[in-house]
Amino acid sequence: MLSSEIREILAEEEEVQCRKEALNSLMCRRAKLIRESLGERMRRAQDDGEWRELSQHECEGLHKEEKRYLQSQVDRLRREQARTTERLAELRRLKIRAKLIRAAAVAEERKRHRTIPCDV
Repeated sequence: MLSSEIREILAEEEEVQCRKEALNSLMCRRAKLIRESLGERMRRAQDDGEWRELSQHECEGLHKEEKRYLQSQVDRLRREQARTTERLAELRRLKIRAKLIRAAAVAEERKRHRTIPCDV
């Protein structure tokens, strides 16, 4: 029973670690877009076929809207990152506790086998 719990904890820990890495990647991408200047964004929009018919003023407005939206995404991602980090720490504590309990059970089992008298 305890071995299966440890395996479940390990599997969840791996899953949460992957999620943490994915969140970090998203954070980096969003942060890069937030740092992008209006000129860089206009060039990228032109290359992608966007904003062709827009004035400089309209582009500036859209750029500001995008930055606000990206900042809200980054804020959400930071909160999710914090929850993920907390969950990962919790799983690591559970893993250590389960291993200690398992080690104590194994030690108790060994001790019990040594003290059983053999009537031969």
